[in-house]
Amino acid sequence: MVFGKRKSQEQAPPVEAIRWEDVRRITIGRTERSVVHAKKPQLGRLAVRVPRQVKDVRTYAPCAYFRTDLATSAVVEPVLYEDEAAQQVLCAVDEPVEVGKEVHRIVRDGEGQAVGTLRRIPPANKLVHHTWRVDQPGRPEISGRSPWSLAHNTPKGLAMRGVETTLNLLLEMAAAGDPPANQGRVLEWHCGDELVMTSKGLPQHDSSVDISIKVGWLDRRLAFAVAMVPDFPEL
Repeated sequence: MVFGKRKSQEQAPPVEAIRWEDVRRITIGRTERSVVHAKKPQLGRLAVRVPRQVKDVRTYAPCAYFRTDLATSAVVEPVLYEDEAAQQVLCAVDEPVEVGKEVHRIVRDGEGQAVGTLRRIPPANKLVHHTWRVDQPGRPEISGRSPWSLAHNTPKGLAMRGVETTLNLLLEMAAAGDPPANQGRVLEWHCGDELVMTSKGLPQHDSSVDISIKVGWLDRRLAFAVAMVPDFPEL
């Protein structure tokens, strides 16, 4: 009985792909299925995937594919395809361009039309990180910052987090510090007071990056671009 069950798990079919337009949570990796206590996960193509948990089985349904299977950010070009054969481009991220003190990367659809822009904003001083902006046509800019950034801790935001006083917030900021470098940054992406998405982890590392999308109006290709591009090189 045990051997038969283990064999059936090893021969499980690939996880069926899903449409990309309305996904709410994504990661990047080759893992298709993992089972509690199993020695190895079931692997597939390198893809943008949607994690789901059913009892002791976690699946990662693909919704967009890379051309290569090498999960190394240095060699994976920031281009996604709608099909596993990598014939139909879904979106691509341009090379970084310096615009004033900012660094911009345009996100394009399969026909080469711009669907938005990622912008890296330099820090005001050496004591803070750079910040991020995402521009989606027809929407105010989306700003990505640390969850404890004072710029995002409006009265509404503080209430949502259950922070009782600004003093408590400052104490938590001082105690938390920066995350370890190998874990990547944790960011909240806001459009005004509206939380658009959250992101954490290292882009293009297998099942490490985790992006949760909170609104329906966000063009998912912009979230995919955030997941693909870990940072902009200094120009």
